[in-house]
Amino acid sequence: MNERYEQTSGKWVILAVYVGVLVVTAFLGLVLGIAQPVELNPVLFGVVPLPPTPLGMVTFGVVTVGVGLGVLLAIIHVVSTRFDEGRPSE
Repeated sequence: MNERYEQTSGKWVILAVYVGVLVVTAFLGLVLGIAQPVELNPVLFGVVPLPPTPLGMVTFGVVTVGVGLGVLLAIIHVVSTRFDEGRPSE
């Protein structure tokens, strides 16, 4: 069996998972916006009030999860590039 496997970069895998999480978040925000539970008043970062419509809920979910997860991934990236034990020091 002589099959050739391509190696996928870890950065692309993380990016694909990140986008997948945002797509799921957008879908759930859409469902929540369509259902319109009572007293649903999303406020983006505690400052920007959004309407409890499907678009408002999608915006709230995607921006909140995107920024939160994006900041964590950025911190992990910075730490892993600066303090990687496997790479020779400069």
